[in-house]
Amino acid sequence: MKAKNKKPFLNMDERNKQVALRIIAIMYFLTILSMQGIALYRQFVLGQELSEFKDIAIIMTVNSLFLISALLYFGAIPIRLLKIKSLLLIYLLFVVLGSAFTYVKYNVFQSPGLSFKQLFDKLIIVVAIIGIMMFFFALFSILGKRRLDKEIED
Repeated sequence: MKAKNKKPFLNMDERNKQVALRIIAIMYFLTILSMQGIALYRQFVLGQELSEFKDIAIIMTVNSLFLISALLYFGAIPIRLLKIKSLLLIYLLFVVLGSAFTYVKYNVFQSPGLSFKQLFDKLIIVVAIIGIMMFFFALFSILGKRRLDKEIED
């Protein structure tokens, strides 16, 4: 006779597990969005320095990067279906958004604003960081595809 597991989550049928996992995913997403909203509110509305909530910003950034990497690795995001042209457009979109955010942050919300050279130096950092992120996302996607292909073969 099989012993019943004392952990209720492990005793769920497949449909109940899927419902629970959806709820967990939605709550996780809402938590991350709330934390980002709070960080933006504290920075731009309350005028707090980044050093006052740097720990929250680091946790959110690392968490988001690991989440995207894990989704790519385990095949939840089928990036292998995207063409190189699409990946380049995504990269350019992120660069434009990062550049716009950097410009607004330093020239609208702070006075005096940055000179063109200082702004250009910050934009180089934005381009480099987004390039590194895209590289790692592509790497995790390739590794995940290999893992899935290997599982299919076995």
